[in-house]
Amino acid sequence: MTWSVIYHHGVEEDLEGIGKSMARRVLKAIEKKLTKAPLAYGMPLSGNLADFRKLRVGDCRVVYQVIGTEVVVYVLAVGFRRNKDVYKIAGKRE
Repeated sequence: MTWSVIYHHGVEEDLEGIGKSMARRVLKAIEKKLTKAPLAYGMPLSGNLADFRKLRVGDCRVVYQVIGTEVVVYVLAVGFRRNKDVYKIAGKRE
């Protein structure tokens, strides 16, 4: 089964902020992992992001949600983990 990926409108800016090389790595990981088996990759988050999961790509994190009934992966935010910035951004977009 192939999962569709929907991106939050802010993810484009996130990808620009992490640099071209890292953005390519992140998009490749999303295509390879999240379109095939999103529940097999990543770890569940907690707190106000409890419905979301994180996928680690080097020093970056992809915050995403699996919407099972629609076979959709919703990418909420992409960014570096330092100071938990990506989680703060994701929390504001929720």
